[in-house]
Amino acid sequence: MIISLNPGNIITPTRIINPTMVNYWHFSAECSDIGGGMMPGTELQVVEVNKVPGQMWVRVMLPGRTPPGYLKITGGEYSNNFRLLRSR
Repeated sequence: MIISLNPGNIITPTRIINPTMVNYWHFSAECSDIGGGMMPGTELQVVEVNKVPGQMWVRVMLPGRTPPGYLKITGGEYSNNFRLLRSR
C-alpha cells in the first residue's frame, strides 16, 4: 500500500512489467522508457510519495541509469503490480 511507503524504501514488481503496460498507466507521460521490461525482483528505490487520499502515487528510480530514469505509479497500479521489498 502506498500509504506505508517512504522515500528510500525499495519496491519490486510482483510480475513482469512491459512497456505496453506502462503506456496505459495514468502517469505514463511522466515515466521513462523501461526498454524490454522489468522482471520480478528488480529493485526500484522510492524517491517521492504523494499520500493525499484519492491522488496517491509514488515515484521510483529505475536501476542502472545515467541520467536517472523514473516511473510514476498510482496507488492502484502499485497494488496490482508491486510490493515492498525492504524499508529504510
